[in-house]
Amino acid sequence: MRKRFAVGLLALTAGFVVTFGSTDRVVAQGDKEKDKGPPPPKFIYGHDLKVRPGGETDWVKAVKIGIEVFQDETTKADIGISETGSIAVFPKTDLRDKKCEWMTAHDMSVRKAGEPEFTAKTKKFGIELFKDERSNQLLYVCETGSLAFAPVPGTLVSTKGPKWHHALEPKVRAPEQDNFQNAKRVGLEVFKDENTGDLIYITDVGAIAAGKAPATAPDPKKIAPPKTEYGLVLKVRGANEPDFTDKTKRIGVEVFSDPNAGDQLLYITEAGSISTAPKPATFKAGAKGVTWKSAMALKARKGGVKEFDRATKYGVEVFEDNRTGHLIFISETGSIAVLPKQ
Repeated sequence: MRKRFAVGLLALTAGFVVTFGSTDRVVAQGDKEKDKGPPPPKFIYGHDLKVRPGGETDWVKAVKIGIEVFQDETTKADIGISETGSIAVFPKTDLRDKKCEWMTAHDMSVRKAGEPEFTAKTKKFGIELFKDERSNQLLYVCETGSLAFAPVPGTLVSTKGPKWHHALEPKVRAPEQDNFQNAKRVGLEVFKDENTGDLIYITDVGAIAAGKAPATAPDPKKIAPPKTEYGLVLKVRGANEPDFTDKTKRIGVEVFSDPNAGDQLLYITEAGSISTAPKPATFKAGAKGVTWKSAMALKARKGGVKEFDRATKYGVEVFEDNRTGHLIFISETGSIAVLPKQ
């Protein structure tokens, strides 16, 4: 039996939830003349990874999750996508002939929006941590199929658990909502992985993202409310949808900065997906909205399935955030991943 580290309820009852939102956002869609040009990403490898549900210490009830990794020359990114259509990205890297090594596991309790304290009924998600030796990246995988990559730190251990850091309750508008009066609230917990030094953001739907931790954790009684930055509405085509039309799915995205984590930017979709990125010293003067860059349809096999003809295909659009220069990858499922400006 391998260890699973759980964050105890008593250590978490100091959680403080902050509600926040913004009113500035821009609707974006691609350019039909340009979006036929970029070459498709190249499949480079895949994983079948076992993930135990929250609270399970052995592997009997573990679910096998299929994850594919593609390399995209257009965006200079390596893109991971799970069988559920969850995506994560990291800068294009030279691959090594090595395997994916299991490191450790965590249980993370996540309160729903409006749930003030952790109780025995609070939803607990299981997360496994792997070292993806082929790309030399850490790979966090949640039982929901959500995934997050992070750089391998200079010092890496596997004997420590996560430590609660802070909590937020962001509001995310649907595309048709101009204000936050009836916007959806998302429960969001933030933990520090003591093995890696990363912050792990996890929403109440089990979507995860990794980010940098500040030198000092915030006082749990003095959690600073995040600063509202701006909002976007992004049009995302299905895998078999060739052009943008009036029927193309529109997904609401809010962008916030988190002063509890060194003003790290948080990109959150109405589906509850989250990604992090560095906040620039200044946003580009006068810039708003996004610029469409490319699109792709990525196949992801279910865990244990070898044939790609049985894989599910997901549409993914790529936009440049005009304020920051970061690239936004967004799946038709509402999953979001951000590649910081290089």
